[in-house]
Amino acid sequence: MKIGIEGLPLLFHRTGTSAYTHELVRHLRRLGTDDQVILFARNQRMAGGSYHDISYAERIANYLYKEYRLPHELANRKIDIYHSPRDMGLPSPAKLACPSVMTLHDIILVRLASDYYSRSRAALYERRLKARVRGVDHVITVSDFSRRDIIDWSGISENKISVVFNGVPEIFRQVPDEKELKRAGERYGLPARFILAVGSTEPRKNIHTAIQAYASLRRTMPEVSLVVTGVDYCRLPPGRAFAGLDLEGVIFAGYVNDFDMPAIYSMAEALLFPSFYEGFGLPPLEAMACGTPVVTSNSASIPEVAGDAAILVDPSSAADMAAALETVLGSGSLRQELIDKGLARAKKFSWEKAAAKTREIYKQIV
Repeated sequence: MKIGIEGLPLLFHRTGTSAYTHELVRHLRRLGTDDQVILFARNQRMAGGSYHDISYAERIANYLYKEYRLPHELANRKIDIYHSPRDMGLPSPAKLACPSVMTLHDIILVRLASDYYSRSRAALYERRLKARVRGVDHVITVSDFSRRDIIDWSGISENKISVVFNGVPEIFRQVPDEKELKRAGERYGLPARFILAVGSTEPRKNIHTAIQAYASLRRTMPEVSLVVTGVDYCRLPPGRAFAGLDLEGVIFAGYVNDFDMPAIYSMAEALLFPSFYEGFGLPPLEAMACGTPVVTSNSASIPEVAGDAAILVDPSSAADMAAALETVLGSGSLRQELIDKGLARAKKFSWEKAAAKTREIYKQIV
């Protein structure tokens, strides 16, 4: 098969979509088939930052490329199937000469529209997304939770949507090398003892409640800090996003390179991942693969992914989070149990399996 995949997500900082695209393409090419996997994207005037930083002119240029030039490129290259790894990456399906697949990780921008858009923009986005979901040949999503959510919202047939779980990238493993740990700690100004929160200033990531939980924990464990990693969402810096909260002991490390994350997970005493809504949620599995105990929320897809290898808490309760963290940090036996279960749990999610299952979907559609 000649498989076309949208390459735009690869041009920006690592997010769930860019990590998904990178791992899928890499592992499709490793399957040992005669397939050709070809990436399609127009040249960008900026790359490496956030998609939200693209100028209005660049967005228009991307739209025109996608709708008018891309269908011709796919036809000229005799592509058998085209896959967009994000919600709005497909041209109008009627313009394509080949079958198409989209990965819809979740419908966060529909369910939590007021956090992102004005009412009119939210309605436009939902209308456009629903048209793409109904027009595409097949939808891939990343959890049973997201599958049920998408079917309930869009009304598409159950046969039109498949679940392919994400994998844990191979770089995520326990880091025993003290020199490597020290280098990462110095690079990001990390303290000797800390709880890690991976997220951003995006409201659904719920770092706000994580900070409140930490402020409570700090009264009994003042020697432990809270380190928050992640980019500023829509240029909203932490100082504005978390104004009025007690930030003593909280360190905002900013964007962390992929290659440094295993060391940071390995140094952390626990991962706190309190997100309100995730289509999948990779950070708990990444932490588990690095031997880090996990406290995470009991909402959306997270329990499905974490299984019994994490402590699940109400994401709206800072008290529950603080109590769970205090228990994990104070009990050596529970900590070891979570580490052992987490290592076993992370091994169940592989990108090799994900790529093979995705290819089977391509074959069925073609």
